[in-house]
Order: sequence, then structure tokens, then C-alpha cells
Amino acid sequence: MAQPGNNGEFHRADPAYRRQMQVWLVITALLGVLLLVGLQWWLRKISVNAAMGDLSFYQAWLHRLLAGLCLVLGAASAGFAQWLYRMALASSSERRWPPNSMRTSADVRIRYLTSADSLVTQLKATALALALLALLLCTWAIWLFWTA
Repeated sequence: MAQPGNNGEFHRADPAYRRQMQVWLVITALLGVLLLVGLQWWLRKISVNAAMGDLSFYQAWLHRLLAGLCLVLGAASAGFAQWLYRMALASSSERRWPPNSMRTSADVRIRYLTSADSLVTQLKATALALALLALLLCTWAIWLFWTA
């Protein structure tokens, strides 16, 4: 079955969206560096308590920190899973990837019909895997809070 449209057809990038994604990348990188510096400072501070023999205090705080990290990663995983599933549904209804409503930061070759349908299946499977990962991370966070 022949694919409609020209093989050289592209979904054009949105320059404003590209700049917005670059700003978010820089903000995320800076926040990560600040959090790592804060973690290093906190671990140095708390290691004084561990050196004095109060290891249960140290372990409880490490459990809480790891649980918080699991919750953040679980929320990010769940959010990305939801976005992927919405994109899969939009692509499935249009039988085109990327959907017309999707903003991209780079030019993307348009895929139609069976090619888009196979991508929809992959997106839905990935969304399911990310949702399961989010569930596991949140379950682990609850267990860590409970044992802290």
C-alpha cells in the first residue's frame, strides 16, 4: 500500500519552542548541580553524627532522602508516560507522526499510515513501561519512608 504524501515532507520546528527547551535544559542542569552541592554539604554535616556512633540517625535520613528521590523520579516517569500516551492517541487518530498539534524543537520527517501505526504501538508500550516504573518507584519510596 502506497504511503500518501511526499517522502520529503517535514513537520517544521518551532523556534520559540526550541529556545524554551534550551532554557529548561539549562535550568535543570543548574538545579542538578545545586542539589549535588547541597547533598555533598548535607552528607558532610551528617557524617559528624555517624562518626560519633549515631548510625540510626544517619540511616533514617538516608532513607528519607532516597525515598524523596524515588518520589520525584516516579512523578517524572508518570508525567512522561501520560504525555507519551496522549501523543500516541493523537497520532493514532490522525494516522500521522508527529501529530499536527505537536510542537517540535527540530524538523521531523512525517510518517503516515502503517509506519505511524507501528510507532503508536511502540509509544503505548513505552508509556505502559514508564507507568509501571513510576508505580515501582513510588512503592519503594513508601517502603523507605515506612522503614526510616
